[in-house]
Order: sequence, then C-alpha cells, then structure tokens
Amino acid sequence: MKRRHILSRSAAFAASAVTQLPVWSQEAPLRLLVPYAPGGGVDIQARALAVPLSKALSRNVVVVNLAGASTLVATDNLRRSAPDGSTLLLMPAVAWVGFHASGIFPYEPWKTLQPIAQIAEAPYNFLQTRAGSGLDSWEKVRAYAKRTPGGVKIGGPSSGGFVEFAVNEMLRLAGIEGIYAPFQGANPAHIALMSAAIDMTILSFGDGIANMTSGTTHGIALSSPARHPRAPQVPTFTELGIGEALMNAFSLWAPPSTPAETTGKLAASVRTAINDAAFRSTLEERLSFSVAFKDARSVSQDMLTVERDWAPRLKAAK
Repeated sequence: MKRRHILSRSAAFAASAVTQLPVWSQEAPLRLLVPYAPGGGVDIQARALAVPLSKALSRNVVVVNLAGASTLVATDNLRRSAPDGSTLLLMPAVAWVGFHASGIFPYEPWKTLQPIAQIAEAPYNFLQTRAGSGLDSWEKVRAYAKRTPGGVKIGGPSSGGFVEFAVNEMLRLAGIEGIYAPFQGANPAHIALMSAAIDMTILSFGDGIANMTSGTTHGIALSSPARHPRAPQVPTFTELGIGEALMNAFSLWAPPSTPAETTGKLAASVRTAINDAAFRSTLEERLSFSVAFKDARSVSQDMLTVERDWAPRLKAAK
C-alpha cells in the first residue's frame, strides 16, 4: 500500500509539473510555411526567424517549403490548417493583391487569413543579367532585345501578379519584345540565368543583392523610390523610365478564425524574436532587408491601400 501511495503521489506531481510548463512547449512544433523553394530570400528569412521565435514561444519552429502556383499552394495549406497557432505563413504579402488581380487566386487572402505582424520590408523588384553576358546596363539590354528575334527572356519567382506586370510594363515602355518565364522561386530562376536558359531575372531585392554581391549577376534596375545604399550603382525603374517604385512587405499570417488570444501571443513573440541580433544581422547584412515590425491592424490597412492603388491597374493589364 505504501508503495502504491508513493507511486500515486509521484504521478500526481509529474502531471502537475507538466501543467505548469508554458503551453507552447507541450504541443507539436509550429510549422512556418514558406511559399517558395529553398534557397531564396523568403526561405533564408524564415530560417533566421525560426531560431529566436522558438525561444520566444518555448516551442520548436519548423520551416516547411511549399512552392507552387504563385504561392497558392502554401496559402491554401494555411487556409485549411487548424486555427490553433500551430501553423504560420511568411509571405511577401503585397504579392497576393497581384495574384488575385491576375486571376490566380479565387479569393482574397488578405481578407481571409489572420495577419500576425510585419517583420521586414525591401524593394519589390530587382532586374538582373548574368555576369559575363555583356549585358551590364539597361542600354545594352534594350539594344540586345531589338536585334534578337523574340526579344529578351526574363525569368521570375512566380506567374502573374506584380512581377509579371512589371515585366510587361517594362517591355511596353521600352518599346521592345520579350517573354516572361515563371519559376517556383528565386533560386530556380537564378539557376536558369546561370545556365543561359534565360537572359535576365526579376527577383526580390534580397535575392538580387545576394546574387550581385557574389559576382554572378549585374544589377540593371531596382523598384525602390531612390537608389539603394547597398546598391548605389543600380538605377531605379523610375530613373530609366521603365516602371514605378514598389516596396515589398514581409508578413506573418495565421489561419482564418484564429482566436485573438492566440494571435496576440504570437505577435508578442514575433516582436521579441525580430530583435534577436543574429536575425537582424541576417536580414540587414546578408539580405539587405529593413527589419520593420508592424502590428496586425497596420498590416491589414497597408494591404487595403495596396489593393486600392494597384488592383484596378493590374486587372486592366490582364
């Protein structure tokens, strides 16, 4: 009897100890979805975030790459996930407006999913050529397109949306021919450029600056409002008269109907995580992104502004 009594008390103590642990530590790892193939700027950003976010949540965070259909695969996975805080999506959220306007998305993700927070921002588009190709300026690219049957071949990380719109606008304003080839992320597009399967890439700033810094590409044009301090030699689309300024916002999203208490805890942990020195170094030094926290309400307001300013033009262009 004494032995059974001791075992019973031990079991009760163990159960009590478990209930006193942080709630996140008792659950399965949190899935952090990335809507592109491994190796690109969003993937690097997610993996840099996973470590400090795990500490802030007292819960493992696992990065899951779900590339395909211009981010629809990952977005739909999040939309169907349980609203319990166990799945998040890191998304260049501005892209959703373009994908919806292009007819790729049958719904508006920014009105369907739950915003958690913005963590960073950067110029949206970076146009590049392969080092050694001889196309090291926009003037040379334009001349090449004019003398080449079919014009210039440009690869990017997805179909439709702002990226394809920017390419078509660039071709129209420059008076040249060309085609856009979508890939499942920045890294596959870069590989195609290196093999000379395409003439140019149009990627996010983080992907583009990494390629240019490594010496594999030439920067041709950037969609920032002014020349970027990390790439002062690269002119803007506005300078060249081939497009407009457009910034990208990287935000975290949760499934629909996620309780406010859960989204609040997640947002607080994210805010703590992005102050981690290693995370900030990866974003600011490696990717040249600006770490910039915005709460859920601000993220929603920004998305509605992008929708108001750009959706009619994107639909008309389609």
